[in-house]
Order: sequence, then C-alpha cells, then structure tokens
Amino acid sequence: CEGVSEGEIVDAITRTLGAVSLDGIKRRVRAGMGRCQAGFCAPKTMEILARETDRKLEDICKNRPGSNIVTGHK
Repeated sequence: CEGVSEGEIVDAITRTLGAVSLDGIKRRVRAGMGRCQAGFCAPKTMEILARETDRKLEDICKNRPGSNIVTGHK
C-alpha cells in the first residue's frame, strides 16, 4: 500500500542501529502504515527481517521481546 521496496526494508535492518522488529521497520520506512495496516506486507516483511538477521520467523517480534507473532508447536 505504501510502495516500500525490499531494498528499503533491507537498508532499515542493516544500517547502524537498524530495525530488529516489525514496528522498527514501520517507523523507519512506513511498511505497514497503509490502508491494510500490514495485513498484506507483514508476512513478507517478517521473512526479510528473519533472513537479514539470521533468525527464525518464530523469533521475529512486533515491537519487543515477547511480542512474537508466529509461535511454533512443540
């Protein structure tokens, strides 16, 4: 909705004091600020964040540790 590119998201993650959560990316590049309120872009943004930070999807948080979006079954 906001026209944010993957490159902009990667830059927001990899720059000095980069984003480590979905809200961090949202504040830096507006991914998730559009009409759908991240309904469509959140899964892709989470995949990019996990890939760039070498974490699992289950470890990605909305805003702080403990606000995980995906949980695994054990």
